[in-house]
Amino acid sequence: MSTVIRFHAHGGPEVLRVERQSVGEPGPGQVRLRHDAIGVNFIDTIFRQGIYPVALPSVPGVEGAGVVEAVGPGVEKFAAGDRVAYFLSPGSYAAHRLIEAEALVRLPEDVSTEQAATVLTKGLTAWAALNGFHRLQAGETILVQGASSSVGLLLARWAKARGATVIGTAGSNKRDALRADVDHALVSSDKDLSAQILRIAPQGVDVVYEFVGKATFAASKESVRDGGTIVNIGAASGAPDIDAPSLAARGVKVLGGPMAQHLKGDALVEATTAVFQALRAGTFGQIDITRYPLSEAARAHEDIAARRRSGSAVLVP
Repeated sequence: MSTVIRFHAHGGPEVLRVERQSVGEPGPGQVRLRHDAIGVNFIDTIFRQGIYPVALPSVPGVEGAGVVEAVGPGVEKFAAGDRVAYFLSPGSYAAHRLIEAEALVRLPEDVSTEQAATVLTKGLTAWAALNGFHRLQAGETILVQGASSSVGLLLARWAKARGATVIGTAGSNKRDALRADVDHALVSSDKDLSAQILRIAPQGVDVVYEFVGKATFAASKESVRDGGTIVNIGAASGAPDIDAPSLAARGVKVLGGPMAQHLKGDALVEATTAVFQALRAGTFGQIDITRYPLSEAARAHEDIAARRRSGSAVLVP
C-alpha cells in the first residue's frame, strides 16, 4: 500500500486527506513511478478550491520527479531505474502513481529529482510565456506583475538574462528582495503604479506578463504601449476586467490560455532543454526550497494561503 493525498470535497486545506492506495501494474503506454519529490504549485490550490472544476474524489498536484519502477506494454523509451520528471499531469500527490510514458521527460545526470520537481513546471511556464505567447526580443521593456511569485521570479530573471529591461512588481514586504532580480522594482499596491511605470517607459512597456489579475490589471492596461501585448498567466487576486474593445482599439493583444498549447512535440524538447540549460547556467539564481512530508500537504497549502514562504515547495514521500 502506498500513501496518497485526496480531497473528496472542494474547500480549504483541511479537505486534503491522507489515504492509502494499492498501485497496480502499468497498462499499455504507462509506467509506474516512485516519486522522490512532488512539486507544489499555486494551481494545486485552485483545483482544491473548485475554481477549476475537477471530478471528485481527486488527487491534487501536476508535477513530480522520481524513478521508473515498471513499464507497461508498448513502452520503449523508458525502463525500470530511469530518472524522470513530468509537468501538467494531474494526480501527483502520491508516493507512487501510474502515468502515461509520453508525459515523462528523462532527467540529465546533473539535474536532481528535487531540482526537477521544483523547476520544471515553473520553468516551462516561463519558457512558454517568453517564447510561445510572445517571443521576447533583446531590448524590449517588459512589466512582470507579481514578479516575486515563483514563476514570476524565474520569468523575470530569464528575461533579464536575454537582454530585456524588466520592471517587476511585488507586495511592499517583498519589493526590496526583488531589487536584485529586476531593473526596476515597484510595489504592486501603489495607487500611482501606472504613473511610476510610465516614468520608466514613457511610451509604455512592450509586454506585460500578468500573474496577479484583478488587483493590478488596470495598471497593466494603462502601462502597455499601443500595439503591445498583455500575457495573462495567472490571476492570484481574481479574474481581471479586460475591457477587450478598448485594448483592441489601441492594437493591444491580450493573450492567454493553457501553457500546454506551446509545449508539444519538438517544442517540448526545445523547452525542457532550455530550462535545464538555464538551471545549469545559474540564470534562475538561488531557488529556495521548502520541504514538507507528503502527509503534510495540507500544511503546505496553508503556507501558500498565508504567504508564509517564498521560493518553491516540494512534498517528499
